[in-house]
Amino acid sequence: MTVGGQTGKVRLGDLVLVALVVVAAAASVMLVSAARAGEKGSLVIIEVNGREVKRVALGPGQAARTFKIETGDGYNMVVVDGGRVRVKEADCRDRVCLGMGWAETSGDNIICLPHRMVIRVVGRRAPNGVDTVVE
Repeated sequence: MTVGGQTGKVRLGDLVLVALVVVAAAASVMLVSAARAGEKGSLVIIEVNGREVKRVALGPGQAARTFKIETGDGYNMVVVDGGRVRVKEADCRDRVCLGMGWAETSGDNIICLPHRMVIRVVGRRAPNGVDTVVE
């Protein structure tokens, strides 16, 4: 096949360009992951059907608390213990949310699809809405 006088063969320069793009993409993912790694969450937001139903502060040294989240399709027992959260009990049909374990890092989510419930762990935000400032 000839396109504009060129054959359809892959050349060394093409392979080098593809390799550079793949390396740049991998480096970007690693840098973003490293920047967020270990950032403990400070707040749990529980939503049912996209509507917020509860906010709970996270922090070390807080006593364990259990909340029953009622949905139109059933319930979930949510445990907040210090700086982490998990689903302890649920009457949904698949119980995948029980196997998701503890969530404690900003950006972690626990999702119960049958009950349309989402538990999000978020980090602290400055009053102006800026997460961090890089100099």
